[in-house]
Amino acid sequence: MSLLRADPDQAIVAQPLDALREFLQPCLGALLDIGCGGGVLSDGLAQQGFHVTGIDPYVASGAPASRVRGSAHALPMTNDTFDHVLLHWSLHHVPQVLMGRALGEALRVLRAAGTLYVIEPEPVGSWQTVSCAFHDETEVQAMAAEVVNRLVVAKGCSRRRAYYFSEDRYPQFDAFVDDMMSLAYNRYRVEDIRQDVVRDAFEACAREDAYVLHQRIRMEAIQ
Repeated sequence: MSLLRADPDQAIVAQPLDALREFLQPCLGALLDIGCGGGVLSDGLAQQGFHVTGIDPYVASGAPASRVRGSAHALPMTNDTFDHVLLHWSLHHVPQVLMGRALGEALRVLRAAGTLYVIEPEPVGSWQTVSCAFHDETEVQAMAAEVVNRLVVAKGCSRRRAYYFSEDRYPQFDAFVDDMMSLAYNRYRVEDIRQDVVRDAFEACAREDAYVLHQRIRMEAIQ
């Protein structure tokens, strides 16, 4: 059974690696993961048969994927190197004035018959309700979507879309706070997260055994 839906209103819960594996299939080859963070997803894709290079300003050492320290808007790779270039939940973290340049760099290192994959969260779901008081990404997410739209129009590219909901589970509010404070990109304070409005929204996500947060994810394959 497919994990992905073409209609965003019909999206269902899936694990990010499972959703990405379905979206990428049956493609293999050399893949660049831009904004790979610690490289967990890069390693997962490498275990699926891709030859993966992950790049991130905060990249950590590891295997089986290769790691390179660098920025999306100035890739230290030669032209026409990769069969697939992936920006997974990362384009909206690029400074807005550099998003277009980052996509241009992605196309530069992509081979002529290759595919650019842009996977982005949307401000839909309980994640948005909980986090908007201290970390509202609605504007930057919209800007990232617009930059992709401009690219598709300007280059006359074809585009395939699919959607799913990511799910995160926490045993209690403190675990959520710790998780948020561990993120390399955070620009908020712990007291911002511990506001009553955030705690109340979080508590509303209680299930029998955990607090469950969902966010809709948009997947785009561009050629």
